[in-house]
Amino acid sequence: MFNVSLKLREPKGLVVPEGPSFKWARTIRSEFEGTEIAFKAPKHSPKRSNHKGYVPERRYNESNPLTFRNYYDEEQAARGLPDLWRKADFFYHSWAFNGPWFTGPVGELNLMFRLVRVVNYPKDMSLFHPRALELVIGDYLTDMYSYHKSETRGGIQVFHAPINWQILTHLPVNAARMEVVSENFSPHRTIKRMVFFPISDDLMSVLIFWPSRLKNLPRSELDKRVNEQPILDLMENIIASLQLNLSPRAKAQQEAALSGLDDTSLIKDYPPLKWDNVSEEEKQKILAAD
Repeated sequence: MFNVSLKLREPKGLVVPEGPSFKWARTIRSEFEGTEIAFKAPKHSPKRSNHKGYVPERRYNESNPLTFRNYYDEEQAARGLPDLWRKADFFYHSWAFNGPWFTGPVGELNLMFRLVRVVNYPKDMSLFHPRALELVIGDYLTDMYSYHKSETRGGIQVFHAPINWQILTHLPVNAARMEVVSENFSPHRTIKRMVFFPISDDLMSVLIFWPSRLKNLPRSELDKRVNEQPILDLMENIIASLQLNLSPRAKAQQEAALSGLDDTSLIKDYPPLKWDNVSEEEKQKILAAD
């Protein structure tokens, strides 16, 4: 079948989209502070041609630094959120998924890969320590999603995270993946997938995947129209391809952080964070009245 970006007709029934082949994905390699991060990703092929992507430099050093930005502002301060992050854009690509027989784009996968330096935590804290990484992940999710509350539904939180917390075992550091899921009434239909892992005492990698099916419909309705599996398969291949080679300095930091611990692993179950003050009983009454 012809899975091309040109749209001449509307799809009928369940569509199985086709995106870029991971078979031909190139390996992205970049070294930062002596640690090498590598993963495979297809060529940037967005739904819109003016949607620009970027890749990291092969090596960052004093003569070629990676820029970390402070996005903390008055609005975050007013919400009572602390100033905790300096963020560097590392990689961004988008991949369109087309339906058959000139039905055009029906899905898209976006990947934002950032390096995040933590600030204003205790100086002796290390992200290689499992409890510290769990704490910082929770803080990061709180910073991103806690302020999203529905004013018309009693102030219940719109997003829930972490959902489906899973430990990744193929990297030489503690690593985890999870989902961020919105309430059904939210216009944010996409379930975001996130991956976290440390690369130094105060630096972590954050990957955010947006697998989208482009229409603002309930997820149950989208499931009837577009098979999401090919989009998720590309995401899974990218995650599985992640490699990390720690610098000698980072290895020493990891060894120091884990020294003396009986259990050096992340928790198996990380329950969703609660950001509203609404009881579960009251929440169900509010949603039932929708």
